[in-house]
Amino acid sequence: MSNTKHSKHSKLTYTKERSQFRALLLKNPNYFGNLDKCCPVKSVLNIQGNTLYEELGCVGFQPQFNRLEAVVYIKQSAGYSGDVCSNGSPEFVRFYLSYDDGATWVDQGLTSFTSYDIPEGTKGSKRLEYAASLTVNPPKKFCVTENIILARAILSWNNAPPEDTPDFIPVWGDINDTHIQVDPKTFFLVGDFLQALEVKVKPELLSAIDVNASIAPTKKMAMTVPELQKIYKGKDVPVHRFALTELNKLMSQPVLSASLTSPASTGLLADLDLDIDINDLVAVLNPGDGNTRYEEMECIGYDPKTQTMVATIRIKLSSGYSGSLCTQGSREYVTFWADFDDNGSFETCLGTTSVNVHDINKVPDDGLEYAVFLPVNFDQYRQPCGQGPRLVPVRAIMSWNVAPPCNNPNYVPVWGNREETVIHIKPGYAYPPGTHMPIIQTVASMDTDEINQVTGLASGTAALAGFTATESPFGGEVIITGHIANTTDISAGVTNLKYMVEVRENGGGWQPLSNSFELGRDQLLNGVWSDMPKADQSVDEMNWYEYQEDLIGGPGNAQIFPVGNVLARWQTAGKTGLWDIRIKAKNPVVPGPVWYGATVRVMLDNDAPDVAINITSGGGDCADFTIGDVIDGSYSASDAHLRQVRLFVEPAKGGSFTNPAPLPAGGTMPLNRVFSPTKTFENGNWSLDTDGMPRCGYIVRLGAWDNTIVNSGSVGRYRSAVVGLCLRDPEDA
Repeated sequence: MSNTKHSKHSKLTYTKERSQFRALLLKNPNYFGNLDKCCPVKSVLNIQGNTLYEELGCVGFQPQFNRLEAVVYIKQSAGYSGDVCSNGSPEFVRFYLSYDDGATWVDQGLTSFTSYDIPEGTKGSKRLEYAASLTVNPPKKFCVTENIILARAILSWNNAPPEDTPDFIPVWGDINDTHIQVDPKTFFLVGDFLQALEVKVKPELLSAIDVNASIAPTKKMAMTVPELQKIYKGKDVPVHRFALTELNKLMSQPVLSASLTSPASTGLLADLDLDIDINDLVAVLNPGDGNTRYEEMECIGYDPKTQTMVATIRIKLSSGYSGSLCTQGSREYVTFWADFDDNGSFETCLGTTSVNVHDINKVPDDGLEYAVFLPVNFDQYRQPCGQGPRLVPVRAIMSWNVAPPCNNPNYVPVWGNREETVIHIKPGYAYPPGTHMPIIQTVASMDTDEINQVTGLASGTAALAGFTATESPFGGEVIITGHIANTTDISAGVTNLKYMVEVRENGGGWQPLSNSFELGRDQLLNGVWSDMPKADQSVDEMNWYEYQEDLIGGPGNAQIFPVGNVLARWQTAGKTGLWDIRIKAKNPVVPGPVWYGATVRVMLDNDAPDVAINITSGGGDCADFTIGDVIDGSYSASDAHLRQVRLFVEPAKGGSFTNPAPLPAGGTMPLNRVFSPTKTFENGNWSLDTDGMPRCGYIVRLGAWDNTIVNSGSVGRYRSAVVGLCLRDPEDA
């Protein structure tokens, strides 16, 4: 196993420590002893990496979508700050990547989900399993170079792991490390290609080569059975592994089977000259419990923020996956079922998904962890929180290179296994077939539940990006995502639903958004993902967009998923104050009904901070000073939502700020102040002690950030102001 856990298990329930957790931290940040290495305050009770209540089960990576997935076990029925009608408590997961096998780590961002107190009787003795997802962007390489990196997830209950602190040990939670394989580049530069092949080019020829020209590689080819038989010779890969797809077709068609074994056959057995043992055929016909020698599905869970079912798969060996990264390789299929009646039948097939895998020469001893995800829509199964938690048993079956059939929840794969768990569907109202209620899921990457509907400010972990907001307004391009209930089967030619996005300034009239934008789309057909041409989302003459999602699937019937579930891209430049957003939807072939979704209120702030800085001592701005002087000045910064100011000297060649006070012990360079809650104005005086700084020209820079979620992807608009000075040697004065 690849788990690296820092945990001290205990049979104690720590009821007080859970219920008063944040109060205890406010009183003493090192109350639980997890900050002993860096905190001078003594601990009171040592609890570090405790997994009594929650635990990281698995971490995996979907390389085709660059998605890191963590599956988290919720193990107790209480200790999560309230039932499903309360706010519950957050389970934070911060991801890191390491490109040097753990020597250094690169912070990828934070995500979270909400856990609740769910009485034991409502879920039997089974734990609940959630998933937390984050899209990352690791550097890619050409397919001739294997790109294995280390991923880390840190789970921490009710206390977000701090940024850029990969060794942070949570009080409640744990750490999981695993190896992942990054997908090759879909295109590459000529220079990259020459470097990968270690080609040495003469200088006189190199000048004639455009090393920055891009090349699209040819389509990856699937390896034939004879080719696989050749490369796996002597590698202990049995025929019923590398020829599984062909044997499965053969054994499932008796008529074809008879023709292929006839003397005149030019079919599979005769043409390929396969050395087939009777045991190979028996293994295909009677797989037993499924063979997990090559791969094993280890965890399944539900991500309520992205509304996806998730499974993690451990790849154990280096060979047996139908070719290298430069070929099509093979697929790990996973089919999900739900038992909404809770009678053990698993009557509802949620669908099939997959991940592409390959032969990897340098598989780590603990294997490689992959992940699959399947978008699902549980809108019709939700229930109000007053009716209690909506818990659903789910089953997943993984099968290598042969998709588990949706109509057989008891299917036994030749290569693969089965897992079951219980998931919790977020409370809400059910939308029966034929209704098309629009639902805003996120605004500028923030779940609507995280947006205060009085102030319009967002607080919490972003659902679709790696940032954390704290009483943040919105600015720039505000991306609105969501769903419309009960989609039509547009892949089969049924007319698209239509929707309109409307906004209004506080107290004003509704205005439809009418800007056009490109919308990426993914297709899932028979468990295989592929890109679709981007849709040009333009409104008709009445300002209605066409809805691009299609959740109706089945054998030969494709599902279509808009990338990011984007409904609109609202350009808010020049707008400030409180604004409302709503969406309405209709089925154009059914005249009459129009469904209005809930209104979401947001605060817009599109102004960067105003800043000013000057020198008040000596000759003032841009004057000469002598090394050792203490230079005095003033500064100011203002913004409707001012979050941070920072003073620093460029170039950084020593010196220290001795004012403004209070300062951390010993002073700092640079000086940094973060305001929580935000303020509207900050001013004061500063003093710079130049003792030890070399002779040079310098600037003192004042940087200021506001708290705005900018362009749906990060927090903080920035503006700076500078003042210059010249330091001279004393003898030159």
